[in-house]
Amino acid sequence: MTMPKCLKCGDELPVNEDGGAPVLCDRCAGRATSRARVSIRTGSLWQYPTTTLLTAINLAVFVGMVLTGAGLLNFNGQSLIAWGANLGPLTIGGEYWRLVTAGFIHGGLIHLAFNMWCLWSLGQLSERLFGRWQTFAIYMLAGVGGALLSIARNPQTFEVGASGAIFGIAGALLAGVKFGNLSISAGEKKALTSSMIFFVGMNFLLGAGMSGLGGNIDNMCHLGGFITGLLMGLPMGAFAGRHHLYQLATVLVTALVLSMAGRELVQKEGEHGYALRVGLALQQKNYSKAISMLESYISSHPEDYSAYSFLGEIYEQLQMKNKALDTYQKGLKINPDDPTLKQDLERLQATESK
Repeated sequence: MTMPKCLKCGDELPVNEDGGAPVLCDRCAGRATSRARVSIRTGSLWQYPTTTLLTAINLAVFVGMVLTGAGLLNFNGQSLIAWGANLGPLTIGGEYWRLVTAGFIHGGLIHLAFNMWCLWSLGQLSERLFGRWQTFAIYMLAGVGGALLSIARNPQTFEVGASGAIFGIAGALLAGVKFGNLSISAGEKKALTSSMIFFVGMNFLLGAGMSGLGGNIDNMCHLGGFITGLLMGLPMGAFAGRHHLYQLATVLVTALVLSMAGRELVQKEGEHGYALRVGLALQQKNYSKAISMLESYISSHPEDYSAYSFLGEIYEQLQMKNKALDTYQKGLKINPDDPTLKQDLERLQATESK
């Protein structure tokens, strides 16, 4: 009688009382089980590359900030600004890249941990239903949408974190699952819709509660990201089973709408906050940048005599007394009765006469 053999190593296999035998021997079966466990633990890293990449970028930025002395549990404001936080006056003043970088910066360890936990769960689901590059586009555009609404609500605000982008993914999933044409069962569709509604509703309520208690939760950023995600999720879900060009068109249209919204915001609020931008440049001892910003502002707002006082004081600090004198005199031509400019000019003339 020929004994059955292991398909892997060829060893003879025991036959049970019913005449049956396993496919693999105990040794080979144990190895296969071990490899399967490793695959389960690491498979999502490769199966969901977009979620892995986005998480890795957030973690890398956090490590970089810690290593450069920003802190750990809570980062200081100057470090957040230096790494690309969305600070209204700076963003509106021309540093538009902050709309993107703010989505990868966090205020500290706890902030990062909570957001990465949400991103890891929702990102994988989005990749499975929408696709890899689609998930990346939703994250990036929803992050920008959240940042825009945040500074539109309060141009002086300070915003960081991936939560706007995460709310965007949740919004896209909600719209895509509920109204799209995704390849999922009716039961799964119902369960996912309920989960997304609960996630979004609960986090909006928590954000409102924390803000009411003096916390730093920016629900406007959450809302902006969520709305952007909703607008993207419906066509993304509807076109999921068709040509990807439809989904690409959705991304391009969304980017165009956000660009137009950003342009309107800059035109409306661009004049405000110049003093803060100049002040930040002075803190960094970047005097040439401060002077350039003030000269540009005066060129477009020649009637704002207070800016002449600001610029003249910088010239004085740099021992450029002739330029300071000329600047004060130009300001007084616009408003001869301004007490600040009069004092500035008298002080400078008194210094020169000594």
